[in-house]
Amino acid sequence: MSDSYKILFIKACHGPQGIEVPLGILYLSAYLKHHLSNKIKIDLIDLRLEKNWTRALGEKLKTCQPDLIGISLLSGDRPFLDSWMTFLKNTSPGARIVIGGPLASYDYAEILRHHRTVDFAVIGEGEVAFLNLVRVLMKNEKAVNLNSVACLEDGQIVLAGKEKPIENLDGLPFPDYNLIDLDRYTNHGHTMNGVLSEKRHVHIISSRGCPYGCLYCHDIFGKKTRTRSPENFLEEIRWLYYQQGVREFHIVDDIFNFDKQRLHDILHRIINSDMRIKIAFPNGIRADLLDETDILLLKQAGCYMITFAVETASPRMQKVIRKNLNVTKVVENIKFASRAGLITRSFFMLGFPGETVEEIKATIDLAVKSPLDLVFFFTVVPFKNTGLAHLVDREYPHLNYQDGHYWGQIPFYQQATGYPLKQVQIMAYIKFYLPFRIFRTFLKLPHKGRIFACWVNMAVYITFTPWYEYLQSLGRRKPAALPQGCSGLNADRAKL
Repeated sequence: MSDSYKILFIKACHGPQGIEVPLGILYLSAYLKHHLSNKIKIDLIDLRLEKNWTRALGEKLKTCQPDLIGISLLSGDRPFLDSWMTFLKNTSPGARIVIGGPLASYDYAEILRHHRTVDFAVIGEGEVAFLNLVRVLMKNEKAVNLNSVACLEDGQIVLAGKEKPIENLDGLPFPDYNLIDLDRYTNHGHTMNGVLSEKRHVHIISSRGCPYGCLYCHDIFGKKTRTRSPENFLEEIRWLYYQQGVREFHIVDDIFNFDKQRLHDILHRIINSDMRIKIAFPNGIRADLLDETDILLLKQAGCYMITFAVETASPRMQKVIRKNLNVTKVVENIKFASRAGLITRSFFMLGFPGETVEEIKATIDLAVKSPLDLVFFFTVVPFKNTGLAHLVDREYPHLNYQDGHYWGQIPFYQQATGYPLKQVQIMAYIKFYLPFRIFRTFLKLPHKGRIFACWVNMAVYITFTPWYEYLQSLGRRKPAALPQGCSGLNADRAKL
């Protein structure tokens, strides 16, 4: 093994994130080991788990001495590149650096030009492209002709083409759980799901791709839904259940319920198995494709929580953002799921380009008047090279806006229109999380003692932080509401 090609994966972090198993990295590791076996040695450091990044990263680089460093980046992780690339290069000067994930897929050109320490960017689905890159680098050959691998050559961005998506997902090896200590993730209270029924939990995915054209989507896996067979999906669940002791599964497909027959097949297999598991959907589910039979079957299979990604209550904005969700149907499903005893959560997005003040208020009103237990109100962030970013450029051509993260920045809508969207977001949280709703939701939580710490974290973040921010803002000038009927497009001309 001393002559093995050494790869170090880094799971980057910037801002608040749920701390879950790094599923994408585990898939890459398993795929590389399947094809290269003992020719490579793979290690991982997940910075979300580390308190002292400098020490932990420095020690890992020193002990691993990697030939290749692979960094997984979400869209909000750009500050990690700005802060840590020099440290990585100085500590491991001989290592090549490759980035992947949503940020790399949609901003690779600017990153490669701005950060000359980054050697390559893997675009989109990573297994085949990254394997081909590793094979070339192991031979000390140039990587300028590889599909889905971008690099800088003679000052020019080079990207040969795009790798075809993997059609046979059943042919992929299961994620490489030998790469991590699962206890470090299951013992951590901060989860993407917000609540837990069982301590031993993991993310799991049964399909890739989504046929819908939402403008804000990064479209990493393409617009064709590719599915694992129910047998293959259940085989992984069974392996995790018996070999890893996992009792709760968070399904993070883009659209798990697209094929109703397949959905029922999977759920019946779980119900008829000898496993007693819990299921949650932290990533959202196509809510207007559900019906009452689906919801009851999900509950029977062990589902205790569903996230309904609504985004906007406005039918007009649903068309603008190309989600085209049947909001009336979604509200009916939320009410039924709540009556069935499921924890219901939803995502809402405030401040789309061209959205009116009335439409923003209607979205907040829908959430407040609904039986939802948990919500997130996001201010819209037009990440670069998405359809949403192109729409912002058309609607506000003179706006000099830098994309960022969901948390903390002044929303582009507020910059463009002058409408106090950040304060509206805070007030939306305050209006929603009234004491009766918090108490009612707490009564629905499974195994309250086991998830007490998780619940406290969520309550502090969602409930108390908006109050604190609101109180902090009282000393500032209170902007008046825009006149009724004033749209986001002409809000900058309204008198505040």
